Amino acid sequence: MGGNVLRIVYWAGLAAILTACTDSPRPQFINGINFVGISVSDVGRHSSLYQDAANLEPVDLGESGSSAVLASLVDDRVNLLQEGLLRSSNAQLRLMQFSQNTERHNALKPVPVNGPGIAHICFQVNQDTQSYQRFLQAGGQPIGSPELVRISEHKPVDYAYLHDPDGAIIEVEHVDVEALDLDKPPANDYRIRHVSLATPDMDSALRFYSRLLGGQKPRRAGRFIKLSGSALDQISGLPDAEIQMAWFQTRNLELEIIQYHSHPPARSSTARAVNALGYNMIVFDVSNLELARKQLLEAGGTLVGDIEEMDGGEILFARDPDGNLLGFQRVPSSAAVSSQHFKNNGL
Repeated sequence: MGGNVLRIVYWAGLAAILTACTDSPRPQFINGINFVGISVSDVGRHSSLYQDAANLEPVDLGESGSSAVLASLVDDRVNLLQEGLLRSSNAQLRLMQFSQNTERHNALKPVPVNGPGIAHICFQVNQDTQSYQRFLQAGGQPIGSPELVRISEHKPVDYAYLHDPDGAIIEVEHVDVEALDLDKPPANDYRIRHVSLATPDMDSALRFYSRLLGGQKPRRAGRFIKLSGSALDQISGLPDAEIQMAWFQTRNLELEIIQYHSHPPARSSTARAVNALGYNMIVFDVSNLELARKQLLEAGGTLVGDIEEMDGGEILFARDPDGNLLGFQRVPSSAAVSSQHFKNNGL
């Protein structure tokens, strides 16, 4: 029963997954997502990894002005040593390398599959790219099955979770594009499908993000009958996994919310440090910072500091109810980090 439920739900949403609907309701001041941040041990190594395995392109950040801003968000007087911006066909990943972490932070591993926190980003690619195999060749480590897992023999997508060299999680979806029944196939062989937040409380997370995103109703799966089955176990590496999922669209990138009911994560009493290895922030592209502040507070978020200059514009940091760090950034559309570089959502 569980395996059948998982297959039905995944593939009922296949068209939405691939087309990434762009007309979902959202507040007028949110234009998209500028970037997802990740703290890494070596910017050069990780930049090569994502360029080689996922076709991301390096972008010159110029004088980003991020060092002073991030100084207020890190612990133990560590410094930002180096950073880099990588661009896919629809979204951007910002690499940040900090000075030697303390012993406490060295022991703090990236967020696990079941969270809590920003758990992974998902690359959706044409299977001909062999992206998953290239991630492994570059030092990635499978989390569950070392082989890609097909949820349904009737639908042409294979899935895998893997760890990058620092332990952060990457999801790869290999799509057999030729086998898809689409009027117009995707224009790009590579795209970032979503950034995933693993939560211990789905209802709380959905209330927050629905309110933040202007009342948007997410696509949902496993709300009444939890998703389960051997395919999920093989992908996640967690035995007898049972989950529910939801997705919000922010024009150029999806937010995935996932809760593992079978393996509930423990909430941390302290916010995760920005310099801890792994994904560390999601930064929204906004046109009005005061409206963003108001909407954030009304949704139940918590401010972190005040508006500061960064990337040729301004940014306001906050945390969602699970403690995930969110940025609300107003920059010119010509700025390197701007989500406005993606005119057709990478399709």
